[in-house]
Amino acid sequence: MRIQKSPSAATPAVDPLKLSPSQEPGHAIHPVEIPRAPFPGVEELEPRTESVAHEMTPPVTGDACLACKSVYNFPLARWEKMPLSVLGLPRSEREARHMRGFVMDVRQCATCGHVFHTDFHYEHIPYRNGSNLVYNEGSAWKEYQDELAAEWIQLYDLRNKRVIEIGCGEGLFLERMGRAGNHCIGFEPGPDSERAAARGIESYPEYFQGSRIFDLAPDAIICRHVIEHLADPLDFLEEIAIACSEAGQQPLFLAEVPLIEKALRQNRINDFLYEHVSNFTMNSFRVMFERAGFEVLDVRHRFQEEVVTLVARPRVNPLHQEVRVRAVGFRNSVEGQIESVRSTLASWRETGDHIALWGGTGKGAALINMFAITSDLVNTVVDSDTRKAGGFVPGTGQRIQAPDHLIGHPADRILITTNWRARDIEHEIRSVHGFNAELFVYYRGAVVPLTSNLEL
Repeated sequence: MRIQKSPSAATPAVDPLKLSPSQEPGHAIHPVEIPRAPFPGVEELEPRTESVAHEMTPPVTGDACLACKSVYNFPLARWEKMPLSVLGLPRSEREARHMRGFVMDVRQCATCGHVFHTDFHYEHIPYRNGSNLVYNEGSAWKEYQDELAAEWIQLYDLRNKRVIEIGCGEGLFLERMGRAGNHCIGFEPGPDSERAAARGIESYPEYFQGSRIFDLAPDAIICRHVIEHLADPLDFLEEIAIACSEAGQQPLFLAEVPLIEKALRQNRINDFLYEHVSNFTMNSFRVMFERAGFEVLDVRHRFQEEVVTLVARPRVNPLHQEVRVRAVGFRNSVEGQIESVRSTLASWRETGDHIALWGGTGKGAALINMFAITSDLVNTVVDSDTRKAGGFVPGTGQRIQAPDHLIGHPADRILITTNWRARDIEHEIRSVHGFNAELFVYYRGAVVPLTSNLEL
């Protein structure tokens, strides 16, 4: 699954970015100036009249940036009917003229500069059934791939390592990596997977899932000319980063995508393809990886500024495991909590005690509903706010009473339903109203007495 442009000239061996001597590969490299979002035909907006100010303000849309999730973006262009041009090759003139067209609404993020199009539907593209039809056999492009593979092997000591490529196509780039003694593993959902296997690559005809990090334990992950096709690239990268963090692994992630900046400077519109839902700037590519949980080590443009490469490592984030453990424990406790609370209330009722719940809306109503405390279990509900008297508990329907209701109908036990107000309510019950009922709270999954030393 490889989308690459046919080259017109060889790529210089030296990175075209003007870098200081300290910015060597393996360190974070950023453009000296983050490019401003270019707009064709607009050089300077002066004087800043009201109409110009309106144009300068990015509209809030319902379409979030695919790289940074900002909803502020500017429209660039819109086509009502664009056919698939990378994974669609008609076999007759009639078929070509009747190809299905798709809306392509191109926008640029005002926050990170990412260019993307809306109304994209991944399921319209036959990745599982078709190979991409972009020509990859140009001599300059082949030479560039040779140089890139050699550079990554040399700079990051990728020899005799385990290397995964996501979207490996026929395995041409992995074959280059394999010459350094690497164990190469490819993921390719389309028919090219069989061709990769024929090259001796351990090839899986499926989409890559972050969970494969655990069993494959790669030293490096390569992903070239794939990310621009993904409907949710940030989510995809975040899944991998979290899996790496959970597995305690920090493989290198080496990525490449087409670079849109040159096309924008030249007002070149034919770089927009339906299959390429994302069009990256150097800044948006870096921002996306950082937001996904990676430490970016290197980012640079290559091949006459037509592509951008990035090298990163997933950051170690202990919070991932902490959150997972807590979430699993919390989820597993819910059923037991419900059983415990309901059992306690039922035992009180069986002894003939008069039970009251104090708090009938907000978190109180949430507790009553979550534990299914219906009127047949506890019928008396009191609330400190007398304005709520005469209303009913949402969901379960008990009538909410004012506190003085307990004067004529004294309670033996009162369950205070909101912990954050428990001490306040305790004071009200004891000092304001003088009620002598035993007081209880819901605490750590059970109903417990409200004692003076209980740390709520």
